[in-house]
Amino acid sequence: MKKIILLLAVFFSLNACDKKQDYSSAEAMVDAAKQNVTLITADDLYELMNGEEIYTLIDVRQEIENYYGYIPGSVNIPRGSLEFQIGKQEYWDNAGLYMPEKGEIIVLYCKKGDRGVLATETLSKMGYTNVKALDGGWKEWEVSYPDLYEKNLEKLGGHSSEPASSGGC
Repeated sequence: MKKIILLLAVFFSLNACDKKQDYSSAEAMVDAAKQNVTLITADDLYELMNGEEIYTLIDVRQEIENYYGYIPGSVNIPRGSLEFQIGKQEYWDNAGLYMPEKGEIIVLYCKKGDRGVLATETLSKMGYTNVKALDGGWKEWEVSYPDLYEKNLEKLGGHSSEPASSGGC
């Protein structure tokens, strides 16, 4: 009887560690990820930007989204290539920046916050221990600090209207 109980305990222990999560939608995946990440407000980011702590600010939107407006001091690494670029010294050298260390504060943002949350969870899984997502993303920053952003419209040939769809949240 003790052997059966021991076998059942081992079976359930092994199966509990290998749970696959199925999500009904992207929103469900983001909601689950929010349980594992730290969110900061636009005001928190503003304070960080004006403080003494070393941090890296990464815009995970697509490059074209970044042209219409971005938070000063941020580097644009789209979510689709973030995992591949974050730890490449060559990437950071070409950007003229230093590569963030695993324990350094890293703040990620996207348009409305969801891609930033997913990217934050991913970097946490890669061993980055102080990663945060900007709650509400670029849109929250734009509303909170309307005079504190930059544009890069010359890369678009000077066009000033945003594309109809920017590919996500």
